[in-house]
Parts: sequence; structure tokens; C-alpha cells
Amino acid sequence: MNTKQLRYFIAIAGEGTFTKASAKLRVAQPALSQHLRHMEDELGVALLHRGTRGVQPTEAGEPQA
Repeated sequence: MNTKQLRYFIAIAGEGTFTKASAKLRVAQPALSQHLRHMEDELGVALLHRGTRGVQPTEAGEPQA
């Protein structure tokens, strides 16, 4: 995992959609998806629930207090 992947994850989770995060970061949507998938594979856990109305963090993707 690297800082770029973390930055992308934070943007996707914060914006609620890959499309909005892509526009905010000025990064192609498929690249964001690929980085997130790589991060999830590396960690061995899903970080976001993907749906037709956007994304929601999973329990593993939620910020810890």
C-alpha cells in the first residue's frame, strides 16, 4: 500500500462515488478502481460496498477512533 492509494481511497469514500472522486483528483475512473482493488487485495478485505448509488465504507474501511 502506498500514499497514492490511501489518498485515492479517502477521496472515493469522501465523495461517495468513483465518478466524483475521479473528477476531484483528475484521475481516470478505471485507474481509481484499479488502485482501490489492488489495495483491497493487498489487505485481504473489502474497504467499500459498491452499489448503483455510489459507495459506502465497509466496517474495515471506516475510520478508527
